[in-house]
Amino acid sequence: MQVVVALNSSISVQRNFWIDSQSGNQYFVGVQYPEDVDRRLEDVLNIPVSGSVQPQAVNLGSLVSVERKLDAVEIHHSGLKRVTNVLVNTDNVDIGSLSKSIQDKLTAVNIPEGMKVELRGEFERMNESFSNLVVGLGLSAILVYLLQVSLFRSWSGPLVIMVTVPLGFIGVLCMLYLSKTTFNVQSLMGVIFLVGIAVNNGVLLVDFANRQRLEGMGMAEAIRKAATTRFKPILMTFLATLLALSPIAFGGERGNEANVPLARAVVGGLCSSTFLTLFLIPVLYTLFVKNLPAMDALEDSE
Repeated sequence: MQVVVALNSSISVQRNFWIDSQSGNQYFVGVQYPEDVDRRLEDVLNIPVSGSVQPQAVNLGSLVSVERKLDAVEIHHSGLKRVTNVLVNTDNVDIGSLSKSIQDKLTAVNIPEGMKVELRGEFERMNESFSNLVVGLGLSAILVYLLQVSLFRSWSGPLVIMVTVPLGFIGVLCMLYLSKTTFNVQSLMGVIFLVGIAVNNGVLLVDFANRQRLEGMGMAEAIRKAATTRFKPILMTFLATLLALSPIAFGGERGNEANVPLARAVVGGLCSSTFLTLFLIPVLYTLFVKNLPAMDALEDSE
């Protein structure tokens, strides 16, 4: 501890505070030998040290022996295991492509027995984020479906509506590919946002068709009228979202780099889901939604 105080500071082994009586601020007070850039090993061995019951100090060289050898200056550990950190910086390349390139090169290297190579840092945090977001995407889709089941009192109707979600994935992949944007954490967050927006269009169609059928209209005629009547609200929602996100998705302003993948994913998914919903949902509705709960109750009463 006395050597550390001499070469580093007493703050490393014992913290002392001094409180300014005027300002009330507290400051670290550390004791340290004067720094000397020309200090030699002999100077270190001449540092006086003393024990708790030793009245007179002696030189450090009389207590220790010095041996010169080549070894690591710092030793890093992770989970009690000794590790060697190799730092890699990225330059105009995404973490996924860089990690794949590193892993491909590591496969061609014969790693000694007992050693293991792990990619950590931003790569590890990226994988954790992807796993959490994928779980969140699945849970959001399940919760949205169960909520619609309770509202529509049907299993087939909400299932038809949930088809709009994979329709949005088509636009997301196409938009990211055409804009040369990587599929990253931000774009995956945009996919989660897209679930609610895309499902809303399907709800408008199916709910309106169900209301028309309860009034006695046929299935094909009801869904056809729903597609024509609800086209304007769906188009308004699409244009409002598109115009709001376009400056972020296609703008090059500094500071918006993190939001660009999210906006592009939402815009691309919204374009495909809005267009395909008007054609695919009516087809699936006529195939799978045979009857409504209210109609079943009416037939039972008769």
